[in-house]
Amino acid sequence: MYTTNFYEKKKHGTMKFPAAYYYVAPGHPQYNMPFHWHTEWELIRVKEDLLILHIDEEEIEAEEGDILMIRDSMFHGGALTEGTYECLVFDFYGLFHDIASVKEYVRPFYRLNLLPQVHYKCSEYPEICKIAAEIMDANYNYFEKMNNDTGFMEDGWRELATVGGLSRLFGLILHHGLCKENKMESVRSTHRISRIKNVLEYVEKHYQTPVTLGELAEVAGMNPQYFCRAFKEITMQSPMDYVIFYRLEQAVKLLSATDLSVMEVAMECGFNDCSYFIRVFKKQKGMTPNQYRKSLNYTA
Repeated sequence: MYTTNFYEKKKHGTMKFPAAYYYVAPGHPQYNMPFHWHTEWELIRVKEDLLILHIDEEEIEAEEGDILMIRDSMFHGGALTEGTYECLVFDFYGLFHDIASVKEYVRPFYRLNLLPQVHYKCSEYPEICKIAAEIMDANYNYFEKMNNDTGFMEDGWRELATVGGLSRLFGLILHHGLCKENKMESVRSTHRISRIKNVLEYVEKHYQTPVTLGELAEVAGMNPQYFCRAFKEITMQSPMDYVIFYRLEQAVKLLSATDLSVMEVAMECGFNDCSYFIRVFKKQKGMTPNQYRKSLNYTA
């Protein structure tokens, strides 16, 4: 899931099986989930601690064991404090369009005629959370064996468990009426989110160069005062704080995957002052860039 591109253009999984599993724990480069969206669906399970997500314009606090269902094109991002979460990103249509026995029931979902509930608390929906946990466990075990067992042979368990589990999951959502008809969300809200998406794409393309509040407001087509208010209501950060956050996430990727010096990383990510870069990095990550890089070597 977790590139820092706001619109994830890459497809997850393979043509044969368009679904990908991710396990996100402390030390993962994208442990704090940047705001983004994609045309695939995403099933998230909180394994430990509390995950605070902002989905479109709603803040959701998901506790250990809770499930989140994020549909096609929903704008989302958030953070944990110390725990872990796992997710399955899947092409709904790609998984189900050839399965005639269930296609008529899931078609309203992937066409967005029916919108499933987003948050399923484990205490309120134990059966749904149990099925989601089984899906995640099948994927986790598959990748553990594939990475650690030299004699590993694929037997279809992951694929069958995933498709079967998702069928049961959406069957329960339908059976219990945990969805609503799509009667078009507020035009004002949708338009405002679209403008903010344009700004985030602009930041993605220009983060290596100086970026001003005036530029961002112009991209959004808003006056700076209204833009700041709208941006913070949706992302929970000021526009310029988010520019810094995005640059730091790019820095994390470079520290993890390259041998560039800290100064070179700072310059690559739009920080012209290395001391300032180290200071804001430590404030957000709890350690200096060099300490972060050493922690990766230690845990490898």
